Amino acid sequence: MSTKTPDKKFIFGKGNFQILTGETFMEMQYRLLKEKEFKIRNALEKLRRKRSVLRTQRRRREFPVISVMGYTNCGKTTLIKALTGDEGLQPQDGLFATLDITAHAGYLPSHLAVIYVDTIGFLSELPHDLIESFSATLDDVAYSDLIVHVRDISHPETVLQKASVLSVLKNLNLPSHLLDSVVEVHNKVDLIERYQSPETNAIAVSALLGYGLEELKGEIERTVLKTTGKNILTIKVNLGGPQLSWLYKEATVQEVDVMPEDGTANVKVIISNSALGKYKKLFPQ
Repeated sequence: MSTKTPDKKFIFGKGNFQILTGETFMEMQYRLLKEKEFKIRNALEKLRRKRSVLRTQRRRREFPVISVMGYTNCGKTTLIKALTGDEGLQPQDGLFATLDITAHAGYLPSHLAVIYVDTIGFLSELPHDLIESFSATLDDVAYSDLIVHVRDISHPETVLQKASVLSVLKNLNLPSHLLDSVVEVHNKVDLIERYQSPETNAIAVSALLGYGLEELKGEIERTVLKTTGKNILTIKVNLGGPQLSWLYKEATVQEVDVMPEDGTANVKVIISNSALGKYKKLFPQ
């Protein structure tokens, strides 16, 4: 048995705090983050096993879902790989390279965990007997929190492709707020010398080279926070209680400012309305 004395002191935020459990604050923080990662992985596995998970208890779902749409070979999978850092994603050049909807976890600048859904690519002059099957794969888009429309801006028919995608979206009977908040991405700008977007609301990127990704993440975050009704606020917690652990598991903790003089901390979080309601019931003040 080890006789090493536990490190009881940690420094975080603006102050020091003594903890008597034998676990330093950094160790506790690491453990809680690993538990959150495990929870995200479980959510992803459920999505992979059963796409209809998107259709159930939408308001209670913890992780915002972002559907990434566009024509075949526009770079959807490459963009998701760049946004998530998922090295297992291998983009393929070909018709219907993405044969099913797949889900991938990523983080926004505020550390908010999101799930990117890679949809089947659109195809010009789709054979009639495939139209119904293709449209069925897009049904789940209605249960997303945000749509990212990726365009290959170097394609000679990019304008017509955009019109086709928007037409399909309108025919899906999507909620108006989802249609109104579509984020348009002009991909492959590295193939056009000194590209200047004629559309002020579009974000120019090169998913392959990493250009424009931070601006895109920022726009996705602003839109997701608005459409999901998530709150950014600071909550004062007692470090001797379970509040901080609960917040790590059920919300997105951005900052922890420890107040050693009274054993409390101010915790800046991103939290949904439902989670905030649960917190207030569990920890009334």
